[in-house]
Amino acid sequence: FPPAPINESCWFLIKYMEEIMGKRVKAFNNYEINKNIAKTLVLHRVWNGYTQTQLAKCINVSFQQVQKYERCINRLAAENLIDICRQKKWDIQLFLTDKPEEIFSEWCKQIPEHGFDTPYPKRASQIQRSWDKIDTVGKQNYYNEHSPRYRNIIKEMKGD
Repeated sequence: FPPAPINESCWFLIKYMEEIMGKRVKAFNNYEINKNIAKTLVLHRVWNGYTQTQLAKCINVSFQQVQKYERCINRLAAENLIDICRQKKWDIQLFLTDKPEEIFSEWCKQIPEHGFDTPYPKRASQIQRSWDKIDTVGKQNYYNEHSPRYRNIIKEMKGD
């Protein structure tokens, strides 16, 4: 979706938030990109049997930071994504897709080849549960809508 037009009062609020938060405010049209990266990260991590702690060690962050990437609270920096993909030998092109569900579907078709007594059926279920959470609260997390401090400012910026 194209970004909503910003009126003068919204522009003032954005600048005010930037000043008090010390960082750039997230653009409203970037959520879908972040969500797809988060889903693809969960897909790769869980399907390959890695914990958040193991992934965190690849990029020298805490497992809590990986949780924030996967919950759309924080965005995964490009250099960290590249480091993870290099170390785990994952195809970085898969993170550029806007349809992680298609990747998941293709991988699930391979479960019979691995066998139903392998960890893959359980992993597929875990991935789906994580994705359901992302679909449910990811947007709120991304825009920090759960914070009462910013709730009214965000509503104003969206024009609600």
